[in-house]
Amino acid sequence: MRAVSMFQEGSATKRRRTDSGSEHEEMAEAADEAAVPGLRVAESPEHGMKVLRGLNHLKAEKVLCDVSLIAEGKKYEVHKVILVSCSDYFRSMFTSGMKESNQREIELKGVTSKGLEKVLEIIYTSTTTLDGDDIFDVIAAATHLQVTPVIEFCERNFLSGMTTSNFYDFISTAKLYSMGNALRQIDIFIAGNLLHIARESTLSLLTYDQMLACLKSPHLRLREIDIFQVAWEWLRADPVAERHAVPLMSNIRFPLIKPEDLVTRVQSIEAMMARPELQQMVLWALNYHVVPHKQPLHNGIQTQMRTWVERLVSVGGRQIHPHPGLHDDLFVFEQKVTASSLQSHKELTCLPNALSHMQLVVYNNFLYVLGGCTSQCAHGESAVNSVLRYDPRFNTWHQVAPMNNKRAYFFAGVLDNKIYAIGGKFKEGSLATGERYDPATDKWEAIPSMPSAYHAHAGAVYGAHIYMSGGYSNNHFTPDLQRYEPSSHSWEDMTPMLSPRGWHVMCVVQDKLLAFGGCTLNANQQALPVLQSECYDPATDQWSIVAPLAISHKEASCVVYQDHVYVLGGYNVQTKTGQKMVSRYDPLTGTWETVGALPQSKTGVGYCVLRIPTYNISD
Repeated sequence: MRAVSMFQEGSATKRRRTDSGSEHEEMAEAADEAAVPGLRVAESPEHGMKVLRGLNHLKAEKVLCDVSLIAEGKKYEVHKVILVSCSDYFRSMFTSGMKESNQREIELKGVTSKGLEKVLEIIYTSTTTLDGDDIFDVIAAATHLQVTPVIEFCERNFLSGMTTSNFYDFISTAKLYSMGNALRQIDIFIAGNLLHIARESTLSLLTYDQMLACLKSPHLRLREIDIFQVAWEWLRADPVAERHAVPLMSNIRFPLIKPEDLVTRVQSIEAMMARPELQQMVLWALNYHVVPHKQPLHNGIQTQMRTWVERLVSVGGRQIHPHPGLHDDLFVFEQKVTASSLQSHKELTCLPNALSHMQLVVYNNFLYVLGGCTSQCAHGESAVNSVLRYDPRFNTWHQVAPMNNKRAYFFAGVLDNKIYAIGGKFKEGSLATGERYDPATDKWEAIPSMPSAYHAHAGAVYGAHIYMSGGYSNNHFTPDLQRYEPSSHSWEDMTPMLSPRGWHVMCVVQDKLLAFGGCTLNANQQALPVLQSECYDPATDQWSIVAPLAISHKEASCVVYQDHVYVLGGYNVQTKTGQKMVSRYDPLTGTWETVGALPQSKTGVGYCVLRIPTYNISD
């Protein structure tokens, strides 16, 4: 049972105020204004509701009722003037000299008593209660009697009782009464509930056009293997539908089906492989999976997720207290970052091995995890050269070619379809070397080294260049800024930062490079937090100061997400403890705020923004 209303409550009546507040002055002013020609005073929606309640009371008490409507033997006492005001049918009947205009009782054909009763209830009260299939009786009666307000009411509430077992009745009714918007909403309902429709054996009711629209719908939130099986089941249900096999199957994104499912649940279907066009679709998908390192280069519609949500993701990290150790988890956070949502992340999967102080790179929505430490070392002794790639479509990891050098505390980024890894540290010391990875060949090649060895530096990719800032080099933290140009294979010194720093973060926002956090050393070689924030303009090669951080973030991560910059966790140099807090910078206002705390204090965590398929979030 559902109570629905035709109107929404509006705002309160506006009142006129005067400076003196005098009641007599208000009355005089109102009288003067009333005399002004053309002045219209607005009334509140409450007035209309009071009138409706009064009319319904008269109807209930049968006061001034001047006609009886009869449907299926049931009699309803009503007012002609009310019927005429909202129905072309009754306006014609009572004002054009028809014989019914003088009859005290009128029997209506073509409407049910339930439908008439509900229509009258909506006319007199603007609300009604709908049970079961009442909506069909109401819309039939309202259409027959041409009661426009009730027809509009039905269109707004038409789909409220639709389920996966009765949806086709709604399609028939919507077509009968040309309810275009309702038909569009039904298409969305079918796409959102396709699997349930298949399970309830109502799939065969769908026409080819409806099935095709469903496969093209952005509201289809199923794994691709489930979409294929439902579409194939629909084809099998009607031998005549075989002619639709190719156009229908061309809307299946076969590369989004796991290779083992392609072999056992698709390729094993004889009828599927008997058609050359369908066979070619399957073979292309299998070839796509045979060479996994090239997958990020295939960025067409067939390899893209149908529906996804963009989320903040964290990977690994080193916990300092109360349980020191490395982590291997990959967490996804809620869409809106708040103090409470930071505490309620969801684990999607785990790294093959626990890592910290690695670098994350997102390339065409594949997440690459490069290098890092495999133990709680302080100087990169356990640095590795492994490179793992995470595929959110299948929630799986794939190991690609390792880097030439073991690296931790370094920078990695993407430029011109290549992944760069520059600087860092391993057990032998800091690195000046750089290298880049080509997904097409699954190989790394060296690039020219930096002028000096750096670790704990930060970097960003902007335009056709890679920028490297700060870091630890030659036994001190530097303010250096260097730019690498791949086309000329050369490094160039740019204007240094205003403050030397290392273990900081860097990002690109609105054609500017921002540097936040980190630390430097005092005369006694003790770490001091750097709270000053800086902004670099590549067009002028100049730095400027922006709002400082309120709290210390060293060994933190930085992401640009939903038009804000987030600096997450790390180490608090001031308190010498892990930093749980998350700071958010608004580039429009140039201000910081502390959003909330992470569940654990970890350093060397990798954060990024990924598109996650909706079925992984809802599972």
